[in-house]
Amino acid sequence: MKKQFGFTLIELLVTTTIIIVLMTIGLVSYRQASRSSRNAKRKSDLESVRQALVLYRNDTDEYPDSASFDLMLIAISEYISFNSLTDPKSPTYDYYYSSDGAVFTLRADIELSSGSEYYYIYNP
Repeated sequence: MKKQFGFTLIELLVTTTIIIVLMTIGLVSYRQASRSSRNAKRKSDLESVRQALVLYRNDTDEYPDSASFDLMLIAISEYISFNSLTDPKSPTYDYYYSSDGAVFTLRADIELSSGSEYYYIYNP
């Protein structure tokens, strides 16, 4: 009997299946980690804006008018550098600001595995 070198079809199929399963698990984990990282940045950005808004109110006795998030950032630009305050998935997701001068609300769209929900920060 001759010795044969190589792999049988079953061995190749099992190996290929294992590799595909591991790649799928890795891809799902990567997507979840990326989504979690983007959500953490959104929450961190809103917290930075909240702190800047509090400093602004300490100086002016009111919060900026509720025109838009971008206009509010211009008003508080003395207290925060807004160049890095863009949503990681912009323009699909955005930040929102609402205020009547006495209270404010900040909002970000948080990614979920299916759809999204809102993350809110209100003034203290």
